[in-house]
Amino acid sequence: MPTHEWATASDGYGSPRRPYRKAQLILGVALLICLAVVVVRQMTGAPGTKNYKTSVDCQVNTVGSQGTVTINGTITGDSTSYSVTVDVLDVASQQRIGGQTFEVRGTNTFSGTTPAEAPIGASGIDCKITKVA
Repeated sequence: MPTHEWATASDGYGSPRRPYRKAQLILGVALLICLAVVVVRQMTGAPGTKNYKTSVDCQVNTVGSQGTVTINGTITGDSTSYSVTVDVLDVASQQRIGGQTFEVRGTNTFSGTTPAEAPIGASGIDCKITKVA
C-alpha cells in the first residue's frame, strides 16, 4: 500500500485536458495562414493590389448660389489604368457638394468639371480622393 496517494476525481491517467487549448491551437494556425496569404499577395503583386501616388486640385466658380468645380489631378503607379473617385466638400460643414469618378487609362492625368450641389460656403471647398481602383 502506497504511503501517498495522488488522485483526482476524474482520474483516467494524468490531469484532465483543458478544452480551450485545442481552440487556441486552431485559432493560432488560422491566423498564421491568413498572415502568410497577405505576405505572399504583397510580395507577388497579386491582382487587386496597386501601388500609386495621387494628387488633386480643385477650383470653384460660382454665379449666385450655383457653382461648378473644376477638378485636376495626377496619378502615377505600377498600373496603366485606374478608376479615381474625387469628392468635393464644403470646408466649413464637411458636407459633400459634388464629385466625379474618372477612368484614367494610358495617361497619368485626369480632369473634369462637376456642378456643386449646394451653395458654397465662405470657407471654400476641399477635394479628396475617396477611392482608387
